Amino acid sequence: MIKIKRGLDLPIAGEPRQDIGQGPAIRSVAILGGDYVGMKPTMEVREGDAVKKGQVIFTDKKCEGVKYTAPAAGTIKAVHRGAKRVLLSVEIEVADKEESVSFKQYSADELSGLQAAAVREQLIDSGVWTVLRTRPFGKVPAPDAMPASIFVTAMDTNPLAANPDVIIAAEEQAFRDGLVVLSKLTEGPVWVCKAAQSRLPSFAAGQVREETFAGPHPAGNASTHIHFLDPVSARKSVWTVGYQDVIAIGKLFTTGELYTDRVVALAGPQVREPQLLRTRVGASLTELTEGRLLDGDNRIVNGSVLNGATARGPVAFLSRTGNQVTVLREGRERELFGYLSPGINRHSAMNIYLSKLMPGKKLGMT
Repeated sequence: MIKIKRGLDLPIAGEPRQDIGQGPAIRSVAILGGDYVGMKPTMEVREGDAVKKGQVIFTDKKCEGVKYTAPAAGTIKAVHRGAKRVLLSVEIEVADKEESVSFKQYSADELSGLQAAAVREQLIDSGVWTVLRTRPFGKVPAPDAMPASIFVTAMDTNPLAANPDVIIAAEEQAFRDGLVVLSKLTEGPVWVCKAAQSRLPSFAAGQVREETFAGPHPAGNASTHIHFLDPVSARKSVWTVGYQDVIAIGKLFTTGELYTDRVVALAGPQVREPQLLRTRVGASLTELTEGRLLDGDNRIVNGSVLNGATARGPVAFLSRTGNQVTVLREGRERELFGYLSPGINRHSAMNIYLSKLMPGKKLGMT
């Protein structure tokens, strides 16, 4: 076990209940351009076109061969662009009856015998390749790239995050299948990084290795794991992938269809009943949060309060690799002589407020 001593766990209110509920039916989904660093799209569809789930929507001019596919079947509702025609999102209106592109299907026993070329081809054709990220730089890897190792982040220390144990336990076999598939992409180890208190069984087998981490945030960050287990350099790269994406990879190969279910933590001080919700990749956050928030001027954050982005307008959709949605009060009000406040309801990492004397208190941060 590797223990992190320095870090910060924010005492923010609105922690989610750790059981999975069913989210609302989603009518609009989108692919967010901002999810992909350095990507320059070549569009394969236009507004009004009908698409199947798993159909290619655009490719990347800068990384030849990488395909981005539709997370739902329906009609291309809008292609949103920003300054200098930067792609913001491709919005899809979900059809009542969805059709899917079919891919090759394998039994769990056949996965270990797959060739690396076949694995890469299916991941690329399905668009699931785009859930992988390189370190350094955080980009989608080139189709012919070879990482020194692959890191699966099976823990999360972000404020108000979902407990990965709950989500992985519900799809344990798919997670194992995904690890087998990932091992075909590297000659090095596939690291599964878990929390010290995790109750998940061991996944170590063959190229798959395990390590546990403890301590405050960022003990659960992939960058922390890489630093301790397989540091990168200008000439050496590793790949990272989230635990829910490992499940999606396993499902892709055993069902032959794109798996777009996503469990997210809907949490924060402005959520009526913070909990885990089963929704879908790229879901409209306006639809997901409808009727679930307290009244007031709220800010929906696509991600955690530490690394998320404000979800508004054409980018108000769930991130491709997102695991949580946080809702905060905007807090535009000004407080007279606020700097003289004893800080009973405020937090400071420097221990200058009285809230430090109440370590269990959760605060309604803005």
